[in-house]
Amino acid sequence: MQLPRIQIQQTPMLLGLNIQKPVQEMEQPKAELNLRQEPAVLEIRQPQGTLSIDSSRARYNIGLRTSMEFSDANAEHGVQSWLEAIAQSGSEGDRLAAIEQGGNAIADIAFERGLESNPPDIPVSGSDEGVDISYQAGKVEINIERRGMRMDPILRPPILQYTPGKVEGYVRQWNKVNIEVVGLHVNQTL
Repeated sequence: MQLPRIQIQQTPMLLGLNIQKPVQEMEQPKAELNLRQEPAVLEIRQPQGTLSIDSSRARYNIGLRTSMEFSDANAEHGVQSWLEAIAQSGSEGDRLAAIEQGGNAIADIAFERGLESNPPDIPVSGSDEGVDISYQAGKVEINIERRGMRMDPILRPPILQYTPGKVEGYVRQWNKVNIEVVGLHVNQTL
């Protein structure tokens, strides 16, 4: 025999969520550096050099002398001529003193004096012209002034945009309870 029974069916409630994610946008504008290189200052100075030309040896070689050199040369020549004249006078005096020994000393001395002649001074020239040239350059002075770099940066802050997220709940399936009685049909035949 079947007894009636109660059959219960349940359907649970199902919830759903609509999720809208948050959005964060970041943008960083570029900074401006504004770099400027200041030009350096370069100064180069060189004092005038010294050029020396000494032609005194060349002038002396061709007979051109300064007044001091000319005076010194004449004094030396005078002393030399005076010494030679003393020597010659002494020699001639000795020869005249020895006239009693024979010979013709006066005629000999006159003949020798007639042959004396001073040859002209001819300057001797060689490969050296006698001009001394010297040059001393002035020292180069270099001054550098560095001016460096200038920087005027313009900083820009980041741009932030934030959209918050949303969560919305909804019912996907409502809950249900079904209650049934099963087995109400009773078999009367026994």
